[in-house]
Amino acid sequence: MAEDKKPKIDLKARLGKKDPGATPAPPPTGGVPVPQGAGLPAPAAGGGLPIPPGIKVGPAPALDPSNPLAAAMAPKAEPVRHAPPQQPQRIEIDDMVVQEAVKKSRNRGFVVAAIASIIFAGVGYVGGGASQQSQDLTQSKSDAHDIKADIEKSKTQLDAIAKKVDEGKGMLTAKDPKDRKFPDKLDTDLGALIVDFDGTKLAGRRFKGMSQDVSKDLFTFVAGVAALNDHKNALKNLLTKLKKPLTDQLAASQSGTHAIAHIVLLGGPSGKDGAGNYVGNIAPLNPAISFTGDWPTIKDDYKATFQGANVGVPKYKSGNLDQPAAVYVSPTSFDAVCPADTKSQAAQLGFKLNDILTEINGEGPAPEGTVAEDKKPGLKELAERLTKGLEKI
Repeated sequence: MAEDKKPKIDLKARLGKKDPGATPAPPPTGGVPVPQGAGLPAPAAGGGLPIPPGIKVGPAPALDPSNPLAAAMAPKAEPVRHAPPQQPQRIEIDDMVVQEAVKKSRNRGFVVAAIASIIFAGVGYVGGGASQQSQDLTQSKSDAHDIKADIEKSKTQLDAIAKKVDEGKGMLTAKDPKDRKFPDKLDTDLGALIVDFDGTKLAGRRFKGMSQDVSKDLFTFVAGVAALNDHKNALKNLLTKLKKPLTDQLAASQSGTHAIAHIVLLGGPSGKDGAGNYVGNIAPLNPAISFTGDWPTIKDDYKATFQGANVGVPKYKSGNLDQPAAVYVSPTSFDAVCPADTKSQAAQLGFKLNDILTEINGEGPAPEGTVAEDKKPGLKELAERLTKGLEKI
């Protein structure tokens, strides 16, 4: 029959399966003999069926859609596997670890502060090899020598200023009033004397090998010199301002000339207050009355300025105070109660002279029986200490 003549489809052959009872086919004629065990097919990738020898491995050929086994032979897609959700983790911190970290952080802070203090103190540490450190030390010694020379020059200037100020003070405060004079050249002398030592002297310097005491004195010296120059300029300006009035005052005192500058008005319409009490009014004389000797010679009347008007008032001699009269005011008593501007400025001048000398020479020894606490050294003492300390570098 026609149906019996149709070829049978060997599904096992198509699927690559072998009949367990079938005998293996002999190798093709003319082929290369394969050693036993060497012809085992290599397993397919992914653990599938073994790949027969001689078959190229590559992408699978496209299946004919009309093949009834296309759906069965199509590669199955691997299911998408999602990673399991990450479980929240709990971080536990040991208190001892935290405390140890804080301790180390504090130690680092102390080290940084110590290094900063060393740098500020001028004890510079320069890294590098032995050759570099040797060069730095050589440069530090050279810089110390230059600074020492500048300080010695400053000390000479300090000595000159102290000498001029001390001489001026002696002229103003001589024991005998007749020997007192105003130091009329002191302002010019102070203007020409300047202590030339400021922060620029330390710029770019190396301080390797310098002790902390020397560096501290060095910065104190710089600040002290700056303050001294400011105070010296203020003293110079005050001397210029007081030169004429104090010179005239000293000259008048030495010549024995005295001046009456004020009177007290008594009696008359303004001689009583609303309650009937007698009162006195002070008025400046115009002009002042000058005299020599112990006592002045007073004329019969005074000329003064009272309430903006020039008045003439008779000298009080005796009797009642129904009529205006006047008595003069002792210059000594008036100066004690109402010192003139020149008087207060002269006192201020004396204080400034003493302050300059204290800045240069120091506070001096403590009085006997007392304990000196935090005694401030003078600039000359600092200069001497610095000279000795810089020699050791």
